[in-house]
Amino acid sequence: MTQLDAQMQKFVDQSINFYPVDAVAASVEQQRIWYNALCQDFAAPRPKGVVVNDAYIAAKDAYLVPVRHYTCAERDSATGSSDGTTHIVYMHGGGFVVGGLDSHNDICAELSASTGLNLVSVDYRLAPTYQYPDDINDCLTVIDNLLEAGKKVILVGDSAGGTLAACVANARKSYTHTQLLGQVLIYPSLSLGVETHSMKEHAFAPLLTREDMDYYLPIRVGGVVENIPQTDPRYIPMQSLDYKDLPATHLFPAQIDPLHDDCELYAQALRQAGVSVTNHTAVGQGLVHGHLRARNMSDKAAHNFEEICAAVSALAAP
Repeated sequence: MTQLDAQMQKFVDQSINFYPVDAVAASVEQQRIWYNALCQDFAAPRPKGVVVNDAYIAAKDAYLVPVRHYTCAERDSATGSSDGTTHIVYMHGGGFVVGGLDSHNDICAELSASTGLNLVSVDYRLAPTYQYPDDINDCLTVIDNLLEAGKKVILVGDSAGGTLAACVANARKSYTHTQLLGQVLIYPSLSLGVETHSMKEHAFAPLLTREDMDYYLPIRVGGVVENIPQTDPRYIPMQSLDYKDLPATHLFPAQIDPLHDDCELYAQALRQAGVSVTNHTAVGQGLVHGHLRARNMSDKAAHNFEEICAAVSALAAP
């Protein structure tokens, strides 16, 4: 396995102090306690000029989806967002089990501040308390609310949130070239049952192992592998048979991650369908899954986050 530099190794060690490598063996309640503590430990102050408001959006089943709005008071006119038309919709990671509005609060605030765009973070329902398709339906509820209001949308998600973002993009690709401007997926899970090189090489990678993936992938359907849909692109993006008309896509894999090769598989499928796609493998070199939280202690992670913000800004440009 690739040797981590001192900064990334410090991040891994600090993370394990809060969220042990065998966390999936613990109860969901304990996992959430550990994860929340980890997020709090790495949390950064909110940038100046970003105003935050919490709200709810009613779903078709009458469930109220919690969201957090980030409004950038000093928008960069270069992004074309001065009228507030373009919104980032952020779907957080956490294996569909942990995370929420607070876990990615600082990441969302910094993304809004850096791009000059308003951002909506989605607190979708988590497994195993709630089961598929509640998670994707909550994300679609928020997206549809913005689309119906005439807003332009850029989808952003990390890890499980990247999975959901790609599923949303496929479900709403009829809005591509009009309101759905693009998607930015950060170390996402995109395929199912594919024996990639990275899944073998990095089976025991820091912060995400192959055993972890075996736990997270079926937990949305009761933890039973046999219950996983096999032809449903709302569950896993690469169960789609048609990638045509997906929006412009930026992929940000981490090198030392069993999910690394998912991005290239997805990129190849999109290229064959004529979709504009960039797989930013170079900036992920030496990085592990979850490195967004390391952006304030790792030069490599900081540069990667700058590239993520630049990709979002490029999608928003007129």
